[in-house]
Amino acid sequence: MVGTAAATAATAATGAAAGGGLLAAINPYIGIAQLGIGLLTSMSGTKAEQAAGRRKMGYIGEQQAMLEGAGQQVGELAGMKTELATDVYGTDLSRSMFQTGQDLYGLTRQGQSAAAQTGFARSQQVETQMQRGTEAGVQQFGFQRQGLQDVLGQKLMDISEWEGAEQGRIQSEQSRLKYEMEEAQAQSKKKFLGIFG
Repeated sequence: MVGTAAATAATAATGAAAGGGLLAAINPYIGIAQLGIGLLTSMSGTKAEQAAGRRKMGYIGEQQAMLEGAGQQVGELAGMKTELATDVYGTDLSRSMFQTGQDLYGLTRQGQSAAAQTGFARSQQVETQMQRGTEAGVQQFGFQRQGLQDVLGQKLMDISEWEGAEQGRIQSEQSRLKYEMEEAQAQSKKKFLGIFG
């Protein structure tokens, strides 16, 4: 009985030693297989990252192209707004000049009619009143013209500030996209470093 137990223990020890030797022989192959799987995974990850970088570059390139067009459009729009403001000023000034001309013409006609009716003695008084009326009309036109010029000046300043703000925003966006493009280019050129990555 004691001999059987000893034999069983000896058989178990021999089996363990043999199994340990088998595991020791297989371990290097398992390690190599794990390394190979790790390298393949790393290579496919690098390729996926490169592809993602190329996709980003395409998308950023489209945005940059749109921004270049936007800068030009802002300039054109500012030109159109300036032209419109100048046209409105010109129209209002012409209207004011026409109205002043009409008023002065009417004043002259009234003065001539009054002078003809009152005779020579009163014509000097009528002439003085006509001169005052004319001066008042011209002065009123001067105020109107100055007011129109002030409005035009403010509109042109607003247009200039708007254009400057828009161009600044576009330049800021272009700078951001330039940085992102450099990052995407670096990502698209990422190297596979193998076991050193």
